[in-house]
Amino acid sequence: MERCPICRATLNGAETCRRCRAELGSAIRTERMAEQLRTMAMHRFMSGNPDAAGRLLRRSLLLHRTPATLSLQRLIGR
Repeated sequence: MERCPICRATLNGAETCRRCRAELGSAIRTERMAEQLRTMAMHRFMSGNPDAAGRLLRRSLLLHRTPATLSLQRLIGR
């Protein structure tokens, strides 16, 4: 997460916004988990298991919907 979702200030890796003082630790962890699931999905797809990749992508999208994850889902077709 590069910007605070509340006030749009640059975060610079911090879990607390410097401007509005919002605590963003759980949101950042959720975003990271979605990224890990997307990475796992790519590995499953490349290993010849598109069904498992599709399941992982759906879980990732539930956590954090990104254009990259949506594109990968379209590519896999699951």
